[in-house]
Amino acid sequence: MLTYIVDQLDRMAKLNMIASIFVGHVWYWGDVHMRNFGEKRGNHISPVKDALDRGIVVNFHQDAPVTKPDMLHSIWCAVNRISRSGKEIGPDQKVSVFDAVKAATIGGAYEYFEEDRKGSIKVGKRADLVILDQSPFDVDPLEIKNIKVLETIKDGRCVYRRSLS
Repeated sequence: MLTYIVDQLDRMAKLNMIASIFVGHVWYWGDVHMRNFGEKRGNHISPVKDALDRGIVVNFHQDAPVTKPDMLHSIWCAVNRISRSGKEIGPDQKVSVFDAVKAATIGGAYEYFEEDRKGSIKVGKRADLVILDQSPFDVDPLEIKNIKVLETIKDGRCVYRRSLS
């Protein structure tokens, strides 16, 4: 691993910083990073695994309107680390579906000091949920980005329902 990345992540861990990672870089610009920075540096863009290994709380963000907000795509990127050309970018930085979903849910709530009200399913927490057509835990990891949101529930009320026609 590159020394400067280790140094930054180690310092972040000591300071109890939160890493909000745009893991979509792997898909959107991974090929460009590999060309511009070389294989060693390019493979360490968005180092989710290294951050988690240091006990750093991680969440994912997107960069709308530069990229479309799609958290299932971010989860797919963190789990598979594949570029647009199909090249695997930094396979040692892949994380489990569980860790990716946790970053997308609990990690985001934690960043905003809302982990007591959001981010996980528990009595007394807000009923903000999505209903998916497949479980990201049960599908082939390469299919996670194809999972469809069927319904979005905010504060216990449906705010989006996908047309089944």
